[in-house]
Amino acid sequence: MNSTRVILIFILLCQFAFGLLYATRTPAWQAPDEPAHYNYVRALVERGAFPILQSGDYDQRYLEQIKAAKFPPNMPIDSIRYEAHQPPLYYLLAAPIYMFARAANFDSILLLRYMNVALGVILSALAFLIFTRVFPTQPTLQLAGVGIIATLPMHLAMSAAINNDTLAEIVMATLLLLALARAQGKLDDRRFFALGGIMYGLALLTKTTIYSGIVLLVVAEYAYRRIQFTRQNSGATRLAARRLNRPLLTDAAKTLAPLFGISLALAGLWFARNAVVYGANDILGWTRHDAVVAGQPTTAQFIAQYGLRNVIFDFFAISFKSFWAQFGWMGVLVNDRIYTFLFLLSAAATLGAFLWGIRLWRERKTFSIETRWTWILLGVLLTLACAAHLYYNLKYVQPQGRYLFPGLLAIAAFWAAGLNEIFNPRYARVLFALLYLAMLALDYIALAWFIVPQLTR
Repeated sequence: MNSTRVILIFILLCQFAFGLLYATRTPAWQAPDEPAHYNYVRALVERGAFPILQSGDYDQRYLEQIKAAKFPPNMPIDSIRYEAHQPPLYYLLAAPIYMFARAANFDSILLLRYMNVALGVILSALAFLIFTRVFPTQPTLQLAGVGIIATLPMHLAMSAAINNDTLAEIVMATLLLLALARAQGKLDDRRFFALGGIMYGLALLTKTTIYSGIVLLVVAEYAYRRIQFTRQNSGATRLAARRLNRPLLTDAAKTLAPLFGISLALAGLWFARNAVVYGANDILGWTRHDAVVAGQPTTAQFIAQYGLRNVIFDFFAISFKSFWAQFGWMGVLVNDRIYTFLFLLSAAATLGAFLWGIRLWRERKTFSIETRWTWILLGVLLTLACAAHLYYNLKYVQPQGRYLFPGLLAIAAFWAAGLNEIFNPRYARVLFALLYLAMLALDYIALAWFIVPQLTR
């Protein structure tokens, strides 16, 4: 076993250990939306049917009261059911865990959290496979990218709570892996539309925030056709190449059509059920959701009350803090000096990523066409995640940085490349190792110094 695999196993084991620690030490229900996700699983098992989102499933006043009281036993969470419109895959996977916990008289909250911890480790393992395609000759950057994902405090906390976020990230990561393999010519037409169709069908059954993942498959198919076309017609004149280029999109559509067909075949029954339950014009349940959560603060209300400038400033400030470390129901912040360190680290990594992007563009002829499309796909993923975060906040005041986690693989890749760009190559390994150890220390500090003391009754 080479040193890269040994270090990878060490990173995954540390992530698993810290995940178990977060899952065990974080008080019950002290993670965003955790009671609502738990009630979905409970309803599925105890009633033998998927729950239906309806009036009364969201009570803003009661939610604020129970959060302020730190979820005491005399305040039940049974009425917190506003996630009932979610697609079913996570809850179907969680249902056997809940059934086993109930039969064995185990703590069902802990077991469901442990399941998510395992999903978080699977995500990091998938990330390594992706980074071997992004950095094929740079094992240090492969490990650095995994290390970023495995030690990000807020991501660690969310993957140790009951929610469908981590499963959604796994599905998105798999879509990205398929997209990279297709763009790099590692998947033939049949395997791409079969595997892509299955995985996108699972995406439709997992979470609406990853529905945009289809863009990765479309771009990857175009990239594959474009690369093949460029190589086959490298000696053609520009006019001739333009004429030959016309069938390219048609060929891509021939592969994408059966892919879409497989996806819809997998998810069609769920959408048909939603059409019956919520109406043919609301197969995602979002219209019903907006009606049920009518008491949730809207962006328009905040702009009228505080002004556009303050709302924009708060959006970026809170998004940054809650991307890194703002726990519980957004009520547990860490020390300002920690945020300063994280801001400087983020700024350095982002600056380095810009410098890397500039070099990639200026020296593009020295990079293979597959490498260029690899980074385009990562850029597409990051753009989709940022656009989704911004779009949701146009309606509701929800500047939670965790909404960027579907694009975390792209963020980790750009930051790993960016830090490598500004580091002295002679000391890059040592500096990455020190940063990893610093993040492990931060993970412990966040839990022991902030989460447990502030959330324990």
